[in-house]
Amino acid sequence: MLELYTPQYEQINTKERITIDLIKDGQDFLQQFDIREEFLLDTISLVYKYLRNNRKIPHNLYKFFVAAYYIISRHPFSFPAHETKKEFCQKFSLPSSSLDYCVEKITTSLNYIRILDDMNFPYFIDPKRDISLKFIKNMIKSKVEKAMMSFLVWSKPINSQILTEELVNEAIFDQNAFPEELFRQLFEIAYKYVENEFLDYNEYVKLQKRYLI
Repeated sequence: MLELYTPQYEQINTKERITIDLIKDGQDFLQQFDIREEFLLDTISLVYKYLRNNRKIPHNLYKFFVAAYYIISRHPFSFPAHETKKEFCQKFSLPSSSLDYCVEKITTSLNYIRILDDMNFPYFIDPKRDISLKFIKNMIKSKVEKAMMSFLVWSKPINSQILTEELVNEAIFDQNAFPEELFRQLFEIAYKYVENEFLDYNEYVKLQKRYLI
């Protein structure tokens, strides 16, 4: 049986080849500089995901490789990462404004979470792939379900802030899933997830209050 090649298939296949070639060029570009090799594959992967998520290839893709390296190198576990943007950009002869633009494009496109430490230095989290955040989300789901059952069975009141603080304490001090210096930042992230989990139970809460209390 003959395999059929349509113009659309050729277009997709060509785009894929172009993307791979660009990725290889970006890898060669980054390796000219004094970068941490352990971040290289994640940086390339981030640019690849960005390209696949967007129809247009940026005019100067090398700037996006630098921005991706910046994002990858600033995971919360890199704390304290207090190198200024100016110092970082000087290594690559890149204006700070270009870095800001590319970082914003990548993080917005891929829904990265951006947090600031107490000195206003940024850190970035991939909500879909970050293992620590996935672990924390699972903890939240389990704790919220348990809290809801306690409410439904024993009418035990629920306090989202207290529950979140317990979760964050466990995640940081018992499980080492996040740097303790970023307690406040994790609390803010976790609190949003806790509140979101409770949305699924709002109708049950209303019924419980209406008929059983």
